[in-house]
Amino acid sequence: MSLDTLLKPLQWADEQILRYYTKRTEAWEEKGRSKYSLAQICNLSGAAANMAFMLQGDLYFGLGAGLLALQSLDFARNTVKERYESEMTDGALTKTPMGYETTKKISALARLPMLITGAALMVKGVVHFVEYLQTKNPESVTNAMYMCSFGYALIGTASSMYIKDSDPKLLEKKPLEEMMFPREFVPVPVRIKRPGRTTRRGR
Repeated sequence: MSLDTLLKPLQWADEQILRYYTKRTEAWEEKGRSKYSLAQICNLSGAAANMAFMLQGDLYFGLGAGLLALQSLDFARNTVKERYESEMTDGALTKTPMGYETTKKISALARLPMLITGAALMVKGVVHFVEYLQTKNPESVTNAMYMCSFGYALIGTASSMYIKDSDPKLLEKKPLEEMMFPREFVPVPVRIKRPGRTTRRGR
């Protein structure tokens, strides 16, 4: 089994999520707002949740610091890309910002794992909170805070990446699942004309 075959399900999932964020971003832009402002809201809310996570213990500070570095790159990309695209729209010859393509590739690779991990942590956090309501164990509510704060930080950062990379042209493209799993050929009945019968006349 080739590597491309193994990666196709992940590519399909990433495309479906990007399609979803593209639809939400278009609805935001229809109100006269920039998609980068929406991306910054997601990124900053994720950074705030990450800082809350980092303050909960020394063990989590290193993990949160790594995510904070990625959030800082994403923040810079939100700012630089908006200015870069506006200059291109005005017709000015602008060089691609330094590190722009690198951060774009990092974003494309990191967004799906971050979103999935964040969602899983949020679910686990809710489970711990329900457990606290049942047992009144303070450790459960502490674990819920850890899970939910870091989970939301991952979701917010991944959402910022998806919003930035949203592309209306993607909605016009053929969905990936149709290319992966083409519809079965449906035979069309063809009417064949049979030669007319010849009648014998009596002599």
